[in-house]
Amino acid sequence: MWGRRRRDGDEDEPEVEETTQASSTPSRSGTGAGSGSGEPGEAGDEGESPKSDRTGGPFDESEVDLAEARKGRVDLGGLLVKAAPGMKLQLQIDQRTGNATSAVLAIEDAAVQLIAVAAPRSSGMWGQTRLQITQDAKRRGGRADEAPGPFGPEIRLVVPVQAPDGKQVLQPSRVSAVDGPRWMLRATFLGKATNDAAVFQQFVDLVKQTVVVRGQAPMAPGDVIALKPPAGSQQPVDPSQPLQA
Repeated sequence: MWGRRRRDGDEDEPEVEETTQASSTPSRSGTGAGSGSGEPGEAGDEGESPKSDRTGGPFDESEVDLAEARKGRVDLGGLLVKAAPGMKLQLQIDQRTGNATSAVLAIEDAAVQLIAVAAPRSSGMWGQTRLQITQDAKRRGGRADEAPGPFGPEIRLVVPVQAPDGKQVLQPSRVSAVDGPRWMLRATFLGKATNDAAVFQQFVDLVKQTVVVRGQAPMAPGDVIALKPPAGSQQPVDPSQPLQA
């Protein structure tokens, strides 16, 4: 389901693939069942940062030595993600803008989708986003339940999606998020990461080791922090299959 493409090289080096997705609101794909939204306007610089406990990560760029952080991580521009043995990396591309909006880290039959959006400093966005995800799942004929997660409240979803063969199937996922300083990082766990505790913890650790590089440019709350392919990555032959998440 996550579309992997093998290339020669070290097994610890993630393979990179890009997929496309259509979006009616490409600059605000942070909400919905796979996405966060906010009111128009620049993310505020006043007030205190959200009180999320990020002692073990994920980290803001201001909290790390970026040169050191890039060692052993894949530089996707807006995110630095930890490399792991056998990991495949897929970027999801917005058709309208050509910008990469999310990254999927896949190991065998499990994956986590990461998307970072701009947020105001004064308050976290995850509470509002959880409500939007729940409403969207129900609108699509699915189910959404809130439960404790590794970063606080998470949403456990079961929603109908279209499989590559055209059939409708039910896809479970677990959606967590972390409110950081002027950003929110959402992590959607897929496949075996939804029902195998050891695999789930492996992907939680990858999320915790992620560094968000928001930058200082003005952004409206909910705007996606754009990603880019890592240097030297190969372009896929067929990027037509969208990620279902």
